[in-house]
Amino acid sequence: MTRVFLIRHGETTDEETGRVFKGVTDIPLSEKGLTRMKKAGEYLSSAKLDAVYTSALSRCITSGTFIASHHGLDVNVEPQLNEVHFGAWEGQTFEEIKRYYPDELKAWLADLENESPPNGEVLVDAQKRVVGAFEGIVDRHNGENCAIVAHAGTLRLILCHLLELRLSNMFRIGQSYGCINIVDFHKDLNPVISLINFSMYL
Repeated sequence: MTRVFLIRHGETTDEETGRVFKGVTDIPLSEKGLTRMKKAGEYLSSAKLDAVYTSALSRCITSGTFIASHHGLDVNVEPQLNEVHFGAWEGQTFEEIKRYYPDELKAWLADLENESPPNGEVLVDAQKRVVGAFEGIVDRHNGENCAIVAHAGTLRLILCHLLELRLSNMFRIGQSYGCINIVDFHKDLNPVISLINFSMYL
């Protein structure tokens, strides 16, 4: 059996601003986020991980290091696991986007799969990128345990793929800061998601 732990990074230093579209903007963990990921690392210390992968953004690399350190591992940085690129909306609050991009926001919300923020990434394209990286990791670690530390959007794209959900439903999947999801791959069977959005280790 191959087991993959999908983990969201901890809180970042911009949490109080309400700027929900971080995207590929590199924002570090806050003290709260550092504390959370230290506890996540401790919780996963008995998981017997063979590899830890992260996106190329510092909030994931730092989070992943807390997990990898308990297993004598270094993190493997995989840029294809980066968050969805939100283009002109990055660094803005939802209220700002509604004010300055009302038509673009309406179009995006009406067709999440095929529309994109101005100069941003279409979710269908983002899912192809992310799932390609995910499947490569699963293939490389057949029969092993590995962790992927990434972003809420990245993890939702993977979970939608595994559950065969339309991307229009992706925001119905909760992904709290520091949460853990577990996916098991058994030979010749469909993958089984045995845990989603778990953060009771705090």
